[in-house]
Amino acid sequence: MNILMVDELPIYIQGMRVELGKIMPDCHILDANNSSDAINIIYDSPVSLILLDGEMECTDFILFLSQHYPTIPVVVMLRKMDGKLFSYYIRQNVKGLITKGQSVEKISLVLKMVLSGHVCFPEQTVVALTEKSDNTLGQLSHRQKEVLSLLANGGTNKQIGRQLNISAGTVKVHLESIFNRLQVHNRTQAARLWLKYMGHY
Repeated sequence: MNILMVDELPIYIQGMRVELGKIMPDCHILDANNSSDAINIIYDSPVSLILLDGEMECTDFILFLSQHYPTIPVVVMLRKMDGKLFSYYIRQNVKGLITKGQSVEKISLVLKMVLSGHVCFPEQTVVALTEKSDNTLGQLSHRQKEVLSLLANGGTNKQIGRQLNISAGTVKVHLESIFNRLQVHNRTQAARLWLKYMGHY
């Protein structure tokens, strides 16, 4: 599995290559320091996911991807969450957002979730940056609804993980993504929404 990392700092790419290699030994990091090099790599090699420095000038690159390679998921890396950047990348249909200060374990969980078809925005600050929505649970994936149902029935992360045959860490990332989508701040608020939702069926 090839992950294309596009970042202006070779030292950051090298560090990620080493650290991700310990946790995701089946992934091979391809690297580019600019959009032109990234496009050449995409032409020459199969790419499963693109990990993109969101503070580079990459508008044309994202447009190129949406037009020619819409099936390659993009995860954007930012030094810190910024409302304007966040809104821009959401509109561009990126599949995940991470900050560069996150642990490699959490970054790897986000990458694995995106590779398995999920959309993942685990940053707690996203709640404050997103526009208000109607808090509908219809926007959640099937797996997220499973996690939320078990949470509403009193399950801990470990118990939910055992029931769904996933790790407690993956449960935590699912819950953070659920909280962000529903714009709630804790397990109790999420459980109340679920129970209210179920009351209509």
